[in-house]
This record gives sequence, C-alpha cells and structure tokens, in this order.
Amino acid sequence: MSRKINVRSPFYLHLVEPSPPLPDYDCNIAQLKGFEVDNQGIITMPLPLVGVIDSITSDDSDFANNKFPSESTDTSRTIKVKLLIPTGYANTGDIFFECPVTATQQGVTSSVVQPTVCSGGPTTSGSISAQSIAVGASSVDIDLAGFFNNETTYAVSNINPVLVTTALSGSVLTLSSNVLAGVTTVYAIGRDASYPTTCEATQAISVTITDTPQAFSCTYPSDPALQGGSITQAGVITNPSTIGTITKIMATSGGSEITSVAANTGTAEQNVTLFFNITAPSQYSNGSATVECQATLVQQGTSLPTLTCTLAGLTGQSIARNGSIFTGTALRGTVKTPASSAPFSIVDVDTSRTVNFPVTIPTGYQNAGQDISGGCDVTLIQPATVSVCGTNEFYISIGKSTKKGHCTSTYGAGELITSTSSSINNLLNSQICAAGTPYDGKNLYYGIFTSFNLSAIGTVVGAYNVIKIDNSGIVRDEQIVKCDALGGGVALQV
Repeated sequence: MSRKINVRSPFYLHLVEPSPPLPDYDCNIAQLKGFEVDNQGIITMPLPLVGVIDSITSDDSDFANNKFPSESTDTSRTIKVKLLIPTGYANTGDIFFECPVTATQQGVTSSVVQPTVCSGGPTTSGSISAQSIAVGASSVDIDLAGFFNNETTYAVSNINPVLVTTALSGSVLTLSSNVLAGVTTVYAIGRDASYPTTCEATQAISVTITDTPQAFSCTYPSDPALQGGSITQAGVITNPSTIGTITKIMATSGGSEITSVAANTGTAEQNVTLFFNITAPSQYSNGSATVECQATLVQQGTSLPTLTCTLAGLTGQSIARNGSIFTGTALRGTVKTPASSAPFSIVDVDTSRTVNFPVTIPTGYQNAGQDISGGCDVTLIQPATVSVCGTNEFYISIGKSTKKGHCTSTYGAGELITSTSSSINNLLNSQICAAGTPYDGKNLYYGIFTSFNLSAIGTVVGAYNVIKIDNSGIVRDEQIVKCDALGGGVALQV
C-alpha cells in the first residue's frame, strides 16, 4: 500500500499522531476487595485498588447507621460504594461512580460460612451516650469496661476514618476529630477469651463532629464574595455570582437603589464600581444579615468586548482529597481541562493550590473561538486526606500458611509495620500498614512482636502472638501460639 500523498502548493499538511482513547472508570478498574459482614452485622469496609471511597449505602431495608442487624441464618448482604473517579479516565467529569459489593453474613443460629456458630459471650451494659467533638484534633475518651459484661478484650468498627479517628488502649476508646464536620456511627465491640466460639457484643456510638460557622463577609467563603458580573454598552447590569442573595444595587456605598447605569458611548470598555447588599446564607453565623460588598464590573463599549477571567466567572472548580482536579464551568465561555491535569499528591493538612484553567472565548467577544490569553488562575483548597494507617509500631516475621507454621525453627521479628491498634493483644480487625500504605499480607500468618528482635518467634522462645493479615492489610485472625519441644505447636486463642 502506498503511503505517498501528493499535495500542490500552497497547501500544507499538519499530521499529529493520534492519542489512544481514555478508558471509562468502572468497577473492574476499582477492584473493591475485602468487604465482610460479621454475624452481628458489623461491616468490614472494602478497599479499592483505584479510586477513593466517598460513602456507602444499601438497598436493604434493615441497613441503618452503616450496620446490618444479626440474623439467625446466613444472609446475603450488598452495599453500594460511591467512589470518586480519579483523573485520567473518560468519565472523570462524572465525579462519582457507584459499585456494588456482596458478602454473606454469618447466621448466629446456623451457618454454612461458619459451621461452628457462636453462642453465649459478653452482653451489653447500658448504652454509650452520643458524642459531640469539635473539628480540629479534639478528642474524647470512653472507658468501655463500664458498658459490657464478662468481656476480656475490645475492638472497634469505624467505617468513616476521614471523619473520626479511633484508637484503643486497653478498655479505653479514644475518638478524635479530623478536619471535616459530619455525623457517623462507631461500634465498640466486647469479646471474651473464647471468641469466635462465643458471640461478641456491640455498642453503637453516635459521633457528631461539629464546626463553628464563620461569618459571611466580602472575603469569606470566597475572596471576593462577588465574582463575575458585567454591564452592557446600554447600561444593563448582569449581577455577579455569590452564594448569598443580592437584594439591592447602589452606585455609592449606602446609596439609593439603581437598576442600570448610563450607556457607554465610547468604543472601549470601561470599569464601573457598584455596591451590592447581600443577604448572608443561613449556614453562617450572621445568617440573614445584610452585608454590603463592592465589585468593579466591566461595561462594554460600542466595539466587541474583551473577555477577561473576571467576566468569564469560573465556578465549580475544585480539588478532591485524592488530588483530582475538577474543571467546573464558566458563566461565559467554556472551561477546558488544565494543560497539566495530573492529580496533586495527597496532603495531611488543607493545602492551597493555584490551578490555571484554559477558557475558550464565546461569540460576542473579541477573538471568539480562541482561548483567553494566559488562561485563568483559580486558587483552590485541597482537603486533607486522613490516612487509614495508624501510627502504633510493631515488628513482624515472615509469613506462613498456618498459625503454627513458625514452629519448625526460630524467626526474627524484623519488618516494621504500623497498626491502628495500640495494643498487641487487640489487633483483630485493625489496619496493618508498611511505609504508609496498606500491607498485602496475602492471607498468611505472621509472628508479631513489640520491638525488633532476632529470635522472637517460633521454637524455644515460649508463647508469642500470631496474626493473619489479608490482601488489604486487615487482621483477620489473632492467636497466641506456644511451640512444643518437637515443633508441633499448640495454639491458644486470644
């Protein structure tokens, strides 16, 4: 096949190598794994390979406060996970994608999933009162020992670590706020030494993270509070945008109300400063109050106006917690994806970012069809992302396929990990991480020790702790093991 193309002067060819189409973000790409529901209805959240979980829902009528009730027999449970779509996908502009995940909840009377069903076990004592914590690293301690009977160990289920951080030290549960306000439910769990042969008991704790509202002003929550707006050559005013309600326009501060200005008889556009009375929204401390703010608007001349970033009135631009950039819209013109659309790195504190957005000029303005020269800079706040990883340090051995697998030799505990649990005896269902990311435990058993030790696990060393870590870094089993002289091993349940 010939690849020769004949072109007669003065025609030119501009050939660009085509780019492969972007894929759609979907559940196959997200790859949610690790979803479980125990026999009391407590959820173990799935973890996505790609994307960030925003929230969960369920169509099951008995799903409430992020928990299912206990059932006598095995019951299929499905939740719908709402994920933030990262950049780099064709449907990034949709912002969210929903994926269902299903697990079987074990019955408390009969079960195929868990042939030996639990019976007896601890009971609850009273109830734990609702907790209200202010935003900004505030915390409250709850001694769980007063809310259970016959328990020996404790655990906690917290499916919203972005909103509240939990930590256990013995029987004391610490709830700590982060940077966002909201409401969630945390579950305290009491178990005895025979768990899972015996049943666990649960206490629901309603947690409200409060944030003292600030006053609406000309510089808050946006600076300026009035953005965009324009005046036609004939003097017709298009109000600027604001989250409040404009009730009056004035030519001077505190002056009489106007509805228009004089026509601009010159060819060039001109700046006109106006004053606006704005009713503050109800969610601010001065809600319903009147705030006067000024804005300088461009009035068109008799020739076509020049579209500026101020006139374009960009709105809806944002940065997600995972660093993804959302383009938003404009009052005039078309906002395009920034030239550098790669996501920002996640941050531990709210971080100011300046993003340059190209804007295509619409008809009715000079240079229609072209982009505004230099683009439009928008300063945005990237919210902090609270890590799922804890800060409590432990050391683990190599992994084995059984809990007694280390009873063939002596092993060191030499790999540093962190856990959301503060106690080596309360690691069940905690998150294990290495280097700040969830640890892929491959569903193996690991000896665990409180410090670096060259001979902490296996024969000769006496009793030691063993945990089973799944592919998402969640501890699924915890045992105390003591190897006999022949290396056979005897496991004692924690």
